[in-house]
Amino acid sequence: MGPAAAINTWFGNPGSSELTLMEEFPTDFRYLLGLQEMVPVGMADGFSQVTGRPALVMLHTAPGLGNGMGALYNAYLNKTPLIVIAGNQRRTMQNQKTLLTNEDATMVPRPFVKWTAEPAIASEVPAVLARAIHVAMSPPTGPVFVSVPMDDAAYELSDAQVAEIEVIRDREVTHAGGFRKDLAKKIAGRLSDAKSPAFVVHGDLEHAGAWEPVVKLAERTKAAVWTAPLPGLSGFPENHPLYQGLLPPGAGWISEELKGHDLVVALGGPVFRYYPYVPGPYLPEGTSLIHITSDPDEAARAPVGDAYVADIRAAVEAVLGEIPESSRTAPRTRPEVPRPERAEAPMPAADLWTAVGHAAPADALFVTEAGSNEVPITSYVRPGAALSQMSAVGGGLGFGLPAAVGAQLDTPDRPVIALMGDGPMHYAITSLWTAARHKVPLTIVVSSNEEYGVLKQFAVIESAAGVPGLDLPELNIVATAASYGVDAHEATDTDEVADMLRAGVEDRERPTLINVRTNRAEKRAPRLT
Repeated sequence: MGPAAAINTWFGNPGSSELTLMEEFPTDFRYLLGLQEMVPVGMADGFSQVTGRPALVMLHTAPGLGNGMGALYNAYLNKTPLIVIAGNQRRTMQNQKTLLTNEDATMVPRPFVKWTAEPAIASEVPAVLARAIHVAMSPPTGPVFVSVPMDDAAYELSDAQVAEIEVIRDREVTHAGGFRKDLAKKIAGRLSDAKSPAFVVHGDLEHAGAWEPVVKLAERTKAAVWTAPLPGLSGFPENHPLYQGLLPPGAGWISEELKGHDLVVALGGPVFRYYPYVPGPYLPEGTSLIHITSDPDEAARAPVGDAYVADIRAAVEAVLGEIPESSRTAPRTRPEVPRPERAEAPMPAADLWTAVGHAAPADALFVTEAGSNEVPITSYVRPGAALSQMSAVGGGLGFGLPAAVGAQLDTPDRPVIALMGDGPMHYAITSLWTAARHKVPLTIVVSSNEEYGVLKQFAVIESAAGVPGLDLPELNIVATAASYGVDAHEATDTDEVADMLRAGVEDRERPTLINVRTNRAEKRAPRLT
């Protein structure tokens, strides 16, 4: 069967222009309602990343699509294959710009989709949707958009047209990747000749199925490994002796971190994503860079390095086949995270995430969106399995909570733990209703410092004093979560955090939220590492 056979989970927030498109909804499909459009897009994003399948999102014509654009921005930079569908006004009424007419419908979601279309005639809807699925799943993967006028659903297809649709439905498009042997030898030679190589990995490695070969390549070459800034997924086991942590997203910061390494190999992502402006060279003096990516635009826009556009897994496996075991000395190992000591709320963020890192099961998938807490999270929470640390490449707030709900949907035996800040928590807080309604056994840990702490840190680096709207007093997250049907608690010390986290993970019948008061963020430049 073609790719459409795998799309039986729909995420949406319907409007009147979508009712005819969803009439007689199939009983073997499931529909998850989000109470605001960014929620179903975020849920679909997390779901698709975990399952490796495309996900369908149904939004409401122009205003609903507009509401979902922030989440679509994240999905685009996450390279998540979403099939976004929205209704449009009847064709016979569009010329008068009647209510809910989406003029230039294919232009609205740009540039945050790979491809957009509105079928020219009703009979072409199935073919256009099939094309959308194939485009979304073609490397580099990403979201696509199809606008469907609401009267198209009533179109009667002839027997011949039905037969053509069956062919379209069942056909397959296979992407067969390879990597030239001479190129693999060239890269392997440069790695072997390097005195101190370093890998900078990106989340695309995990989506490409290259996790294990990258670990083997790093071990064979004894290379230090960092995760690229704003990676989406960490791309490497964070408890591995070669792993050095997350690179900060500033050019000057990165070049400082990579000093002493004469060759950097960037795998499966851009070189690099920067924010804020931090002056300095892109690389240390005397350092060269090899860039391997599946995205030709990433290769074209990189400011440094020799780029290879290829299937990531094929490229890594080809290089691995050409390189011998290195005799160089392995790089230093990060210090282990100490056992947590009891701390009372309000507590330092480091104490909270140390407790979480030690109490969480080894197979947990963490979905993070915690502002100023992201630094201690990556320092103290160190999962070792693939697909274990997920965040938004785009950095648009509102990703974490719905993505965690979507990620938990089809992984009932693997605990998903959302690590949230109290600011980001409220961008898509209605996700809690969906989680409770569908008994999604998600566990949520919230660091509540009553502020947009990371913005205060950025204000330092931007020399922006007296900025309003950065404090968030009197948010009652526990009461809000309970009102949506979530099992919600306030933890007063790290022992309670650990006990509540274990209990939440054990409860596979409903979502659990643990709110923890933490100290305010340090007012310093956010180095983010």
